[in-house]
Amino acid sequence: MSLPPVTVLVTVKNAKNNIADCIKSLLKINYPNYKIYVTDAFSTDGTYEILKDLQKRYPRKIMLERVRGNIGTAHNHMIAKVKTKFVAMTDADCVVDKNWLRYLISGFDSKEIIATAGFNSTPKTVNNLQKLIGKEFEDRFRRAPRFIPRAPTMNLCVRTKFAKQVKFDERFDVAQETDWGYRLTKIGKMKYVPTAVVHHYHRPTWKSYFKQIFRYGMHMPLLYTKHPSYATGDYNSKPIYFREEFVFVFSLFTLFFSLSFLVLSSFTFLLSFLPFNILGFVPSLFALFYLSIASLFVLYFLEAISLTKDPKEIFLFFLMFFVRNVAWTIGLIFGIFKLIFVWWRK
Repeated sequence: MSLPPVTVLVTVKNAKNNIADCIKSLLKINYPNYKIYVTDAFSTDGTYEILKDLQKRYPRKIMLERVRGNIGTAHNHMIAKVKTKFVAMTDADCVVDKNWLRYLISGFDSKEIIATAGFNSTPKTVNNLQKLIGKEFEDRFRRAPRFIPRAPTMNLCVRTKFAKQVKFDERFDVAQETDWGYRLTKIGKMKYVPTAVVHHYHRPTWKSYFKQIFRYGMHMPLLYTKHPSYATGDYNSKPIYFREEFVFVFSLFTLFFSLSFLVLSSFTFLLSFLPFNILGFVPSLFALFYLSIASLFVLYFLEAISLTKDPKEIFLFFLMFFVRNVAWTIGLIFGIFKLIFVWWRK
Protein backbone atom coordinates (compact mmCIF):
# COMPACT_ATOMS: atom_id res chain seq x y z
CA MET A 1 0.00 0.00 0.00
CA SER A 2 1.01 3.66 -0.27
CA LEU A 3 2.60 5.41 2.70
CA PRO A 4 -0.05 7.71 4.21
CA PRO A 5 0.70 10.50 6.72
CA VAL A 6 1.06 9.24 10.31
CA THR A 7 1.15 10.95 13.70
CA VAL A 8 3.38 9.21 16.25
CA LEU A 9 2.26 9.67 19.87
CA VAL A 10 4.54 9.62 22.92
CA THR A 11 3.47 10.24 26.51
CA VAL A 12 6.08 10.89 29.18
CA LYS A 13 6.64 11.79 32.80
CA ASN A 14 10.03 11.92 34.55
CA ALA A 15 12.03 9.96 31.98
CA LYS A 16 15.07 12.15 31.49
CA ASN A 17 17.40 9.15 31.08
CA ASN A 18 15.51 7.74 28.09
CA ILE A 19 13.43 10.43 26.43
CA ALA A 20 16.18 11.94 24.26
CA ASP A 21 17.10 8.53 22.80
CA CYS A 22 13.42 7.80 22.17
CA ILE A 23 12.77 11.04 20.26
CA LYS A 24 16.06 10.87 18.35
CA SER A 25 15.18 7.35 17.16
CA LEU A 26 11.79 8.63 15.98
CA LEU A 27 13.50 11.46 14.09
CA LYS A 28 15.56 8.86 12.18
CA ILE A 29 12.55 6.84 10.97
CA ASN A 30 12.70 5.87 7.32
CA TYR A 31 9.25 7.22 6.46
CA PRO A 32 8.32 10.14 4.17
CA ASN A 33 5.43 11.84 5.95
CA TYR A 34 5.01 11.74 9.72
CA LYS A 35 4.98 13.98 12.79
CA ILE A 36 5.85 13.32 16.42
CA TYR A 37 3.33 14.46 19.03
CA VAL A 38 4.62 14.40 22.62
CA THR A 39 2.76 15.16 25.84
CA ASP A 40 4.59 15.62 29.11
CA ALA A 41 2.66 15.07 32.37
CA PHE A 42 4.45 17.94 34.13
CA SER A 43 7.76 16.16 34.72
CA THR A 44 9.92 17.41 37.58
CA ASP A 45 13.25 15.80 36.64
CA GLY A 46 14.22 17.87 33.59
CA THR A 47 12.39 15.76 31.00
CA TYR A 48 10.32 18.66 29.73
CA GLU A 49 13.40 20.85 29.31
CA ILE A 50 15.01 18.13 27.15
CA LEU A 51 11.86 17.95 25.06
CA LYS A 52 11.68 21.72 24.65
CA ASP A 53 15.24 21.77 23.37
CA LEU A 54 14.48 19.02 20.84
CA GLN A 55 11.28 20.75 19.76
CA LYS A 56 13.17 23.99 19.12
CA ARG A 57 15.66 22.11 16.94
CA TYR A 58 12.93 20.28 15.00
CA PRO A 59 9.86 22.55 15.12
CA ARG A 60 8.31 21.12 11.95
CA LYS A 61 8.63 17.55 13.18
CA ILE A 62 7.81 17.68 16.90
CA MET A 63 4.62 18.91 18.55
CA LEU A 64 4.90 19.30 22.33
CA GLU A 65 2.32 19.91 25.06
CA ARG A 66 1.96 19.44 28.79
CA VAL A 67 -1.12 17.48 29.88
CA ARG A 68 -2.09 16.58 33.44
CA GLY A 69 -3.34 13.08 34.13
CA ASN A 70 -2.42 9.49 33.38
CA ILE A 71 -1.44 7.81 30.11
CA GLY A 72 -5.05 7.25 29.07
CA THR A 73 -5.86 10.93 29.59
CA ALA A 74 -2.85 11.98 27.52
CA HIS A 75 -3.68 9.62 24.66
CA ASN A 76 -7.31 10.73 24.55
CA HIS A 77 -6.14 14.34 24.46
CA MET A 78 -3.72 13.70 21.58
CA ILE A 79 -5.97 11.43 19.53
CA ALA A 80 -8.73 14.04 19.62
CA LYS A 81 -6.36 16.46 17.85
CA VAL A 82 -4.86 14.05 15.31
CA LYS A 83 -5.85 14.67 11.69
CA THR A 84 -3.82 11.99 9.92
CA LYS A 85 -5.43 8.74 8.78
CA PHE A 86 -3.19 6.66 11.03
CA VAL A 87 -1.87 7.15 14.54
CA ALA A 88 1.14 5.22 15.86
CA MET A 89 2.32 4.95 19.45
CA THR A 90 5.48 4.21 21.37
CA ASP A 91 6.67 4.80 24.94
CA ALA A 92 9.27 7.15 26.37
CA ASP A 93 11.48 4.23 27.47
CA CYS A 94 11.68 2.81 23.94
CA VAL A 95 13.92 3.19 20.90
CA VAL A 96 12.38 2.32 17.52
CA ASP A 97 14.02 0.74 14.47
CA LYS A 98 14.31 3.01 11.45
CA ASN A 99 11.80 0.93 9.42
CA TRP A 100 9.42 0.47 12.35
CA LEU A 101 6.67 2.69 10.96
CA ARG A 102 6.90 1.29 7.43
CA TYR A 103 6.35 -2.22 8.72
CA LEU A 104 3.42 -1.21 10.92
CA ILE A 105 1.70 0.54 8.00
CA SER A 106 2.39 -2.40 5.69
CA GLY A 107 0.23 -4.55 7.96
CA PHE A 108 -2.91 -2.68 6.94
CA ASP A 109 -3.44 -4.88 3.90
CA SER A 110 -7.22 -5.12 4.21
CA LYS A 111 -10.08 -2.99 5.51
CA GLU A 112 -10.78 -5.40 8.36
CA ILE A 113 -7.37 -4.58 9.89
CA ILE A 114 -7.90 -1.62 12.20
CA ALA A 115 -4.63 -1.90 14.15
CA THR A 116 -1.14 -3.36 13.85
CA ALA A 117 1.47 -4.14 16.50
CA GLY A 118 5.08 -5.24 16.41
CA PHE A 119 7.81 -7.10 18.29
CA ASN A 120 9.23 -5.66 21.51
CA SER A 121 12.92 -6.37 21.94
CA THR A 122 15.40 -5.58 24.73
CA PRO A 123 18.46 -3.38 24.14
CA LYS A 124 21.85 -5.02 24.63
CA THR A 125 23.14 -2.30 26.98
CA VAL A 126 20.98 -3.20 29.99
CA ASN A 127 21.64 -4.76 33.39
CA ASN A 128 21.00 -8.39 34.37
CA LEU A 129 17.51 -7.79 35.77
CA GLN A 130 16.43 -5.99 32.60
CA LYS A 131 17.80 -8.88 30.53
CA LEU A 132 15.74 -11.35 32.57
CA ILE A 133 12.57 -9.30 32.24
CA GLY A 134 13.34 -8.86 28.55
CA LYS A 135 13.72 -12.61 27.92
CA GLU A 136 10.37 -13.31 29.52
CA PHE A 137 8.72 -10.37 27.72
CA GLU A 138 10.13 -11.29 24.29
CA ASP A 139 8.95 -14.88 24.72
CA ARG A 140 5.36 -13.66 24.84
CA PHE A 141 5.68 -11.99 21.45
CA ARG A 142 7.47 -14.94 19.85
CA ARG A 143 4.38 -16.97 20.67
CA ALA A 144 1.97 -14.35 19.32
CA PRO A 145 -0.50 -15.45 16.62
CA ARG A 146 -1.11 -13.53 13.39
CA PHE A 147 -4.06 -11.69 14.93
CA ILE A 148 -3.95 -10.57 18.56
CA PRO A 149 -6.56 -9.11 20.93
CA ARG A 150 -4.36 -6.30 22.30
CA ALA A 151 -0.85 -4.87 22.34
CA PRO A 152 1.16 -2.41 24.45
CA THR A 153 1.23 1.21 23.33
CA MET A 154 5.01 0.98 23.03
CA ASN A 155 4.52 -0.59 19.58
CA LEU A 156 1.12 0.03 18.08
CA CYS A 157 -0.57 1.67 15.09
CA VAL A 158 -4.31 2.30 14.69
CA ARG A 159 -6.64 3.73 12.08
CA THR A 160 -7.38 7.13 13.58
CA LYS A 161 -11.15 6.99 13.10
CA PHE A 162 -11.32 3.90 15.33
CA ALA A 163 -8.91 5.39 17.87
CA LYS A 164 -11.25 8.38 18.14
CA GLN A 165 -14.27 6.08 18.41
CA VAL A 166 -12.87 3.82 21.14
CA LYS A 167 -11.40 6.08 23.80
CA PHE A 168 -9.04 5.03 26.56
CA ASP A 169 -10.67 4.32 29.92
CA GLU A 170 -9.00 6.92 32.14
CA ARG A 171 -9.70 4.94 35.31
CA PHE A 172 -6.67 2.79 34.43
CA ASP A 173 -3.27 4.09 35.51
CA VAL A 174 -1.72 0.96 33.98
CA ALA A 175 -3.15 -1.78 31.71
CA GLN A 176 -5.07 0.95 29.88
CA GLU A 177 -3.79 -0.43 26.56
CA THR A 178 -5.05 -3.91 27.48
CA ASP A 179 -8.58 -2.68 28.05
CA TRP A 180 -8.36 -0.46 24.95
CA GLY A 181 -7.13 -3.33 22.78
CA TYR A 182 -9.89 -5.67 23.94
CA ARG A 183 -12.48 -3.04 23.01
CA LEU A 184 -10.82 -2.17 19.69
CA THR A 185 -10.71 -5.77 18.55
CA LYS A 186 -14.45 -6.14 19.05
CA ILE A 187 -14.94 -4.00 15.94
CA GLY A 188 -11.94 -5.08 13.83
CA LYS A 189 -8.72 -7.08 13.72
CA MET A 190 -5.32 -6.24 15.20
CA LYS A 191 -2.51 -7.76 13.13
CA TYR A 192 0.83 -8.76 14.60
CA VAL A 193 3.78 -7.61 12.45
CA PRO A 194 6.99 -9.06 14.01
CA THR A 195 9.27 -7.08 11.66
CA ALA A 196 8.13 -3.81 13.29
CA VAL A 197 10.66 -3.72 16.14
CA VAL A 198 10.87 -1.48 19.19
CA HIS A 199 13.62 -1.81 21.83
CA HIS A 200 12.21 -1.40 25.32
CA TYR A 201 14.18 -0.52 28.47
CA HIS A 202 12.58 -2.56 31.24
CA ARG A 203 12.59 -1.70 34.95
CA PRO A 204 16.24 -1.50 36.10
CA THR A 205 15.81 -2.32 39.82
CA TRP A 206 13.94 -4.91 41.89
CA LYS A 207 12.09 -2.10 43.65
CA SER A 208 10.83 -0.55 40.41
CA TYR A 209 9.92 -4.01 39.06
CA PHE A 210 7.95 -4.81 42.23
CA LYS A 211 6.14 -1.48 41.99
CA GLN A 212 5.26 -2.08 38.34
CA ILE A 213 3.78 -5.53 38.99
CA PHE A 214 1.97 -4.27 42.10
CA ARG A 215 0.27 -1.57 40.00
CA TYR A 216 -0.74 -4.10 37.36
CA GLY A 217 -2.16 -6.40 40.01
CA MET A 218 -4.14 -3.53 41.51
CA HIS A 219 -5.89 -2.85 38.19
CA MET A 220 -6.70 -6.47 37.35
CA PRO A 221 -10.04 -6.61 39.23
CA LEU A 222 -11.34 -3.68 37.19
CA LEU A 223 -9.92 -5.09 33.95
CA TYR A 224 -11.39 -8.56 34.32
CA THR A 225 -14.77 -7.37 35.53
CA LYS A 226 -14.92 -5.46 32.21
CA HIS A 227 -13.52 -8.40 30.18
CA PRO A 228 -14.29 -11.67 32.03
CA SER A 229 -13.63 -13.80 28.94
CA TYR A 230 -9.93 -12.90 29.20
CA ALA A 231 -9.63 -13.69 32.91
CA THR A 232 -7.65 -16.87 32.16
CA GLY A 233 -5.12 -15.03 29.98
CA ASP A 234 -4.26 -14.43 26.34
CA TYR A 235 -1.11 -14.68 24.21
CA ASN A 236 0.54 -11.93 26.28
CA SER A 237 -0.54 -13.27 29.68
CA LYS A 238 0.35 -16.94 29.48
CA PRO A 239 -1.87 -19.44 31.35
CA ILE A 240 1.09 -20.50 33.51
CA TYR A 241 1.03 -17.03 35.16
CA PHE A 242 -2.46 -17.68 36.46
CA ARG A 243 -1.58 -21.21 37.60
CA GLU A 244 1.40 -19.85 39.53
CA GLU A 245 -0.75 -17.13 41.08
CA PHE A 246 -3.46 -19.62 42.11
CA VAL A 247 -0.94 -22.00 43.71
CA PHE A 248 0.85 -19.09 45.42
CA VAL A 249 -2.39 -17.77 46.95
CA PHE A 250 -3.44 -21.29 47.96
CA SER A 251 -0.09 -21.77 49.73
CA LEU A 252 -0.64 -18.51 51.64
CA PHE A 253 -4.08 -19.66 52.78
CA THR A 254 -2.83 -23.05 53.96
CA LEU A 255 0.08 -21.43 55.82
CA PHE A 256 -2.22 -18.86 57.42
CA PHE A 257 -4.73 -21.44 58.69
CA SER A 258 -1.98 -23.83 59.80
CA LEU A 259 -0.35 -21.15 61.94
CA SER A 260 -3.72 -19.83 63.17
CA PHE A 261 -4.85 -23.27 64.35
CA LEU A 262 -1.48 -23.83 65.98
CA VAL A 263 -1.77 -20.54 67.89
CA LEU A 264 -5.38 -21.22 68.89
CA SER A 265 -4.43 -24.64 70.21
CA SER A 266 -2.16 -22.98 72.78
CA PHE A 267 -5.24 -21.44 74.40
CA THR A 268 -6.40 -24.64 76.07
CA PHE A 269 -9.45 -23.00 77.65
CA LEU A 270 -10.82 -22.35 74.15
CA LEU A 271 -10.52 -25.95 72.99
CA SER A 272 -13.44 -27.09 75.15
CA PHE A 273 -15.77 -24.69 73.33
CA LEU A 274 -14.88 -25.98 69.85
CA PRO A 275 -16.96 -28.79 68.28
CA PHE A 276 -13.79 -30.37 66.80
CA ASN A 277 -10.13 -30.82 67.61
CA ILE A 278 -8.27 -28.14 65.63
CA LEU A 279 -4.92 -29.81 66.33
CA GLY A 280 -6.02 -32.66 64.10
CA PHE A 281 -6.17 -30.31 61.12
CA VAL A 282 -2.72 -28.78 61.56
CA PRO A 283 -0.64 -31.64 60.07
CA SER A 284 -2.92 -31.86 57.04
CA LEU A 285 -2.80 -28.11 56.47
CA PHE A 286 0.98 -28.03 56.73
CA ALA A 287 1.15 -30.96 54.31
CA LEU A 288 -1.00 -28.98 51.85
CA PHE A 289 1.27 -25.98 52.31
CA TYR A 290 4.42 -28.00 51.53
CA LEU A 291 2.69 -29.62 48.56
CA SER A 292 1.59 -26.25 47.16
CA ILE A 293 5.10 -24.78 47.56
CA ALA A 294 6.56 -27.80 45.75
CA SER A 295 3.97 -27.37 42.98
CA LEU A 296 4.83 -23.68 42.73
CA PHE A 297 8.53 -24.47 42.32
CA VAL A 298 7.69 -26.99 39.60
CA LEU A 299 5.72 -24.31 37.72
CA TYR A 300 8.60 -21.84 38.17
CA PHE A 301 11.03 -24.42 36.83
CA LEU A 302 8.86 -25.21 33.81
CA GLU A 303 8.58 -21.53 32.95
CA ALA A 304 12.28 -20.86 33.57
CA ILE A 305 13.59 -23.69 31.38
CA SER A 306 11.35 -22.51 28.56
CA LEU A 307 13.30 -19.23 28.68
CA THR A 308 16.89 -20.34 29.43
CA LYS A 309 19.11 -23.35 30.09
CA ASP A 310 21.64 -21.37 32.17
CA PRO A 311 21.47 -22.60 35.85
CA LYS A 312 22.30 -19.13 37.18
CA GLU A 313 19.53 -17.54 35.12
CA ILE A 314 17.09 -20.26 36.18
CA PHE A 315 17.78 -19.38 39.84
CA LEU A 316 17.29 -15.65 39.10
CA PHE A 317 14.07 -16.40 37.24
CA PHE A 318 12.82 -18.24 40.36
CA LEU A 319 13.46 -15.06 42.33
CA MET A 320 11.81 -12.89 39.67
CA PHE A 321 8.72 -15.11 39.50
CA PHE A 322 8.42 -15.09 43.30
CA VAL A 323 8.67 -11.28 43.40
CA ARG A 324 6.06 -11.17 40.62
CA ASN A 325 3.66 -13.34 42.62
CA VAL A 326 4.14 -11.35 45.83
CA ALA A 327 3.69 -7.96 44.12
CA TRP A 328 0.75 -9.16 42.02
CA THR A 329 -1.05 -10.64 45.05
CA ILE A 330 -0.65 -7.54 47.20
CA GLY A 331 -1.77 -5.36 44.29
CA LEU A 332 -4.73 -7.66 43.65
CA ILE A 333 -5.88 -7.35 47.27
CA PHE A 334 -5.68 -3.56 47.09
CA GLY A 335 -7.51 -3.61 43.75
CA ILE A 336 -10.36 -5.75 45.08
CA PHE A 337 -10.88 -3.46 48.07
CA LYS A 338 -10.70 -0.42 45.80
CA LEU A 339 -13.33 -1.87 43.48
CA ILE A 340 -15.60 -2.78 46.40
CA PHE A 341 -15.22 0.73 47.80
CA VAL A 342 -16.16 2.31 44.45
CA TRP A 343 -19.22 0.06 44.15
CA TRP A 344 -20.22 0.79 47.75
CA ARG A 345 -20.02 4.55 47.18
CA LYS A 346 -22.36 4.21 44.19
